[in-house]
Amino acid sequence: MANTLAADLARLSPTASPAIIAGIAVNAHLLDQAGINTPIRLRHFFARVCVETGGLRSLEENLSYSAERLTRVWPKRFPSLAVAKPFAKNPAKLAEKVYGGRLGNFKPGDGWNFRGSGLLQNTGRENFEEVEDETGLPVTSQPELLRTFPGALQAATIYWTKRKINALADQDDVTGVCKGVNGGTIGLSEQKTWLAKAAKIWPAGSAIDFTTPILLNVDQPGSSLPVQPAQPAGPVLQPQPPPSTNPANLPISEPPSAPSESAPQPVGNQGVQGDVGAQNGKTIRTTPKIPALATILALAAMALAGFWHHVTDLFWSIFG
Repeated sequence: MANTLAADLARLSPTASPAIIAGIAVNAHLLDQAGINTPIRLRHFFARVCVETGGLRSLEENLSYSAERLTRVWPKRFPSLAVAKPFAKNPAKLAEKVYGGRLGNFKPGDGWNFRGSGLLQNTGRENFEEVEDETGLPVTSQPELLRTFPGALQAATIYWTKRKINALADQDDVTGVCKGVNGGTIGLSEQKTWLAKAAKIWPAGSAIDFTTPILLNVDQPGSSLPVQPAQPAGPVLQPQPPPSTNPANLPISEPPSAPSESAPQPVGNQGVQGDVGAQNGKTIRTTPKIPALATILALAAMALAGFWHHVTDLFWSIFG
């Protein structure tokens, strides 16, 4: 029996954010739709995703660099420590410096707003516009949508599909996949390490289970990312408050959740046994209306018959 995708991802990266695993798992149909549904394609996709997300731990680019690190990552932009220091540990300012005026960015703030986001770190206004054109999500006006789900996965699958990276994965071309995602070989060594791990999770011929998990533990420190399915199968019923917490007596249009064992169970339509309900935590038994009416009529008939018998006896005693 195949493991679920959520279980596989937890094995791939034991330190992953439970919320990110949940977001991928409940939107796994997006992977299937993008053709990322064979062992070799999953291996290459998630090997690169793990590079971009630090092992499934973050959905946005970390731009908090030391001055020394800046001179190594962007040597042309920061040729010395003196040039780099004003941007050290200042993510917004750094984003404007390195991304402003390129990748489709043209407005002040674009560099920061359209920083690397999602599972493959889509960067720049032009890549956000690509997602908006394909999905209709308003990600250019709300770029944070790519830093949560389902946007984070949708953006990754769109980027992957449009650049035909499945074909590179089918050829087991790890360098080609790396270049297809970021245009160069940054992170290639790390990608190969993740790929070796992924090969143990999804070996050739293994079954892929995209079943949506029923329960996922996302109540962990650092796992507060919102997670929503892209195409929910149906309406999600929310638990309704008990009567004592609904003083306004608002109407409830959806079925209430199942009562606990300690709560009285409604019986209803049980003939002369009566109806049983609950109000403010107490059991209430009401006398059935129809049997009660019949009883009243019978008593009235008996009283009338007795009265008429008394009248006739009196009449015959006088005139008999």
